[in-house]
Amino acid sequence: MKRKWLSVSASSIVIASLLAGCGGETGSKAEPTKGADPVASTSANPAKPVTIKFLNWEKASVYQPAIDAFEKKYPNIKVQYMPLVENDSNETQKKIDIMYASGEDFDVFSLNSTPDFSKRATSGMLEPLDDYLNKENVKYSDEYKAEQMKVDGKRYSLPGKFGPWFILLNKAQLDAAGLPVPKSWTWDDFRDYAKKLTKGDGPTKQYGAFMHTWKDYFLLKKYSLPKNQGIMTDDGTALDADNPMMKASLELRYNMERTDGSVRPYQDVVTQKIPYRDEYFQGKASMLPTGPWMIAEAGGTDKIPATFVSAFAPWPTNNKGDENYSFGGADSLVISSKSKHKQEAYQFIRYLSTEGMGLTKQLSAWKKADVNKELDQIISATKTPDKIDKASLINTLTVSKLPDPPIAVSYFADIEKAYIAEAEKYLLGTTDIDTTMKNIKTNLQKIIDANKK
Repeated sequence: MKRKWLSVSASSIVIASLLAGCGGETGSKAEPTKGADPVASTSANPAKPVTIKFLNWEKASVYQPAIDAFEKKYPNIKVQYMPLVENDSNETQKKIDIMYASGEDFDVFSLNSTPDFSKRATSGMLEPLDDYLNKENVKYSDEYKAEQMKVDGKRYSLPGKFGPWFILLNKAQLDAAGLPVPKSWTWDDFRDYAKKLTKGDGPTKQYGAFMHTWKDYFLLKKYSLPKNQGIMTDDGTALDADNPMMKASLELRYNMERTDGSVRPYQDVVTQKIPYRDEYFQGKASMLPTGPWMIAEAGGTDKIPATFVSAFAPWPTNNKGDENYSFGGADSLVISSKSKHKQEAYQFIRYLSTEGMGLTKQLSAWKKADVNKELDQIISATKTPDKIDKASLINTLTVSKLPDPPIAVSYFADIEKAYIAEAEKYLLGTTDIDTTMKNIKTNLQKIIDANKK
């Protein structure tokens, strides 16, 4: 089986520069017009309006303001938004795959993980965007802060919502334990906080932290590194299991569950299918390692109200004095290769990836965005804005850094699945850490070798 590589242009992303209001020139070869519309040059203005379908997992109210503004600016393009499975990107993607395979008509959708992107880009499901960007004379690095993955040198996506991972904290429970909101801290500090925040026993036990079943929660200390944060090396050529932070990440979670009792056991999370939102917002866990989508949710939603103030802390470092690196990036906005309105779909994702994303009350990757304004819009749009500690959020965004994006491989979904399977055995107590690391090296290497043929 021939191996296909996903190549990406490396670009260092420093979140501190966001709050300074990064500017950027457009990549137009012609003399740019001040205040020009970033997608105006591609407007087709057909005589008959066309309708494009946009599939996602967010509730309609998130994207409707951006859709309304887009339709006002481009009245000949209508956007039909279809949230397939609200707040569940995995189930949404399964439905999209079925719709694509059955030939159902849709145009634009979102992806939020490397495996999701790599699998669908290499299968021909996505429309290449290079010709559209070239026609508009757009230089990607002049427009966006976050690079997106490529396949064989081709670009297939534009960036959606953007930001670093961080630690979400129940400030009331921190205050009760006499703990300040960290401005910079280590994983040892995080573990100590979790122990001090853990109270009670049985069904009413308050855990210091919650960790989900995603692979991210088996790579906690790797996500603090300035490079090689993933299961494979950044260049996509080798397994990174000899990196001591992979073993340390697994041991951290195991010890917090088994030794400290400060994190709900993995077995409970899996068998009881515990939602991380419920665990945090119901006060059953004081801290939640999570991503930028939770900024808006910290102020409460229709389904899950906020009853306490949420504070934000940077992703912990491995050693005191280390720079505050974090996992993160931007979702991928993509066009179906079967779309009947590809030009109009491109116009829409260009708008959404630039000025439109700010209207969704989410952080954008657009260099010309006013991040302070975006934060104010996000917070003010929540059900209870006073439940968000803005000062700690600004500090977290200011100090957080994202590494250069890695090169991924088309079979990464298989690598991730195999890694989780071995990590699970360790957390469930069926293998020790040394056996686990040996099995990771052996079984994942078999997948890599099989794809080199």
